[in-house]
Amino acid sequence: MAPKDAYDFYLSYAKEANGPILEPMCGTGRFLLPLLAEGFNIEGFDASESMLKALATKAKAQNLKPTVWQDFLESAKPSKKYNLIFIPTGSFGLITDLQAIKTSLQIIYHLLDKKGVFIFEVESLHSLPKELGVWRGSRWHTADNKVILLSQLALLEDTICYSIGKYELIDSNQVIQAEIEEYKIRLYNDTSFLLKLLSEVGFKEVKLLKAFSRTAPPEEGDETILFECRK
Repeated sequence: MAPKDAYDFYLSYAKEANGPILEPMCGTGRFLLPLLAEGFNIEGFDASESMLKALATKAKAQNLKPTVWQDFLESAKPSKKYNLIFIPTGSFGLITDLQAIKTSLQIIYHLLDKKGVFIFEVESLHSLPKELGVWRGSRWHTADNKVILLSQLALLEDTICYSIGKYELIDSNQVIQAEIEEYKIRLYNDTSFLLKLLSEVGFKEVKLLKAFSRTAPPEEGDETILFECRK
């Protein structure tokens, strides 16, 4: 389930879209499915097959039939225009290659209707754990009295955060299953890089916003920065 403040923020734009909506990098549908349930004309795609399978399972349980497909943003080629395109929860930061970032923004500009709005979030260095290079752990019990142990490590290299998570399922002091998740995310303390790219791509009006306000600018120390972009 999407956080209420974030969902209400994007919902306000959806109500003004008056046309098709696209959510690239839609994940498991935390935003897409509730908006679809409210009657909005929304589509989405994601690079992860497992994410889309989870979305399909949730959609079936809610008797929803979303239009979603598997694709990477930097290579996406949808054939229609959208009145609203949004990428919530800092997912845009998962694109770390500089050329891929520019290509992705060019594709979004092409997909956006001339009066459309593109909104996305990025994370700043303030979103990092206080201790880098240090393993942190947490644990919780399952319904059948097993234990899930999560070990996490965050590393920073330039403006890219590398995060490693190791999940271990423990039964009677024995590890019976383990899974490692690793990802990297680009952080944006200096927004000038993205502002320059957005201008080069063709966006004429770009507004920086505080999460999740449509009027207040971001403040020093904010973990999240929003970009509202118009042609």
